[in-house]
Amino acid sequence: MNDSYSPTTRMAIGITLMATASLAIPAVDGVAKLLGATHSPFFVAWARYVAASLIVVPLTSGFYRSTYDLRQDLAANITRTILIVGAMTCFFFAITRIPLATAFGGYFLGPVIAALAAPLLGERLTTGRLTAVAFGLAGACLIVRPDADLNFASLLAVVSGGLFAGYLVTTRLAAARTPPIDALRFQCVRGALLLTPFALSHWSWPSQADLSLIAAMGALSALCHFLVIAAFRFAEVGILSPLVYLELVTATLIGVVVFAELPDGLAIAGIICIVLSGLLVWRLERVKGIEPSS
Repeated sequence: MNDSYSPTTRMAIGITLMATASLAIPAVDGVAKLLGATHSPFFVAWARYVAASLIVVPLTSGFYRSTYDLRQDLAANITRTILIVGAMTCFFFAITRIPLATAFGGYFLGPVIAALAAPLLGERLTTGRLTAVAFGLAGACLIVRPDADLNFASLLAVVSGGLFAGYLVTTRLAAARTPPIDALRFQCVRGALLLTPFALSHWSWPSQADLSLIAAMGALSALCHFLVIAAFRFAEVGILSPLVYLELVTATLIGVVVFAELPDGLAIAGIICIVLSGLLVWRLERVKGIEPSS
């Protein structure tokens, strides 16, 4: 990390890296949606992890020091991998049936639900956090609409958000002793191994065009992960967190241009509720961060 940059320059670099990653990530899921038309979501999720592993492992070998840090929090790293694999698989099932933007709306419920885990992290569960969670859950209900014609794919999108929340909590628990690059490599390799039995049981041979898409999906996925890791080396979490909602912009554009799809009115209202609740959580964290310690 270069300390010669001024604080303003460092923040600008971090914001640029995070914004680039957030705008690019939906392209990965757009490719997954294309592959999902002819392959099982289990196969697509497995292919993404395998492709990412083939890129991440060689590129990070120079950063590898020892497995000590991982062994210290092995249970947390295994748990977080299982949770993110489950979240991604549910998400891939969802996007085969509903618009990308709608699925992202359900997925973004994760950071809001994670606010409920404050006691596990030694933090207070405040009224503000509970308000944000309630607002987010209201948005999820607008997406899923359980009192009407239940859309199972929308429900899966919300489930993916719940699993993502668990991933965020376990990642935070492991972050104190597990370097980000080691955690990324562990997640990619173990995720591929975890999905292998499911991929084999739903196997379909990819065409040459599919292999090109899988390679692009893995390369872009790895690049986005590295951009996020780099971004956090230049700017604080509180500054970068809201930028993840830029993913909705690209997801909506890809949905309209590539798949000719757009969320309906209630789904859009639900997405807005979830985004606003996420921004409320971010705002509460920022205020907490600048308060003088007692």
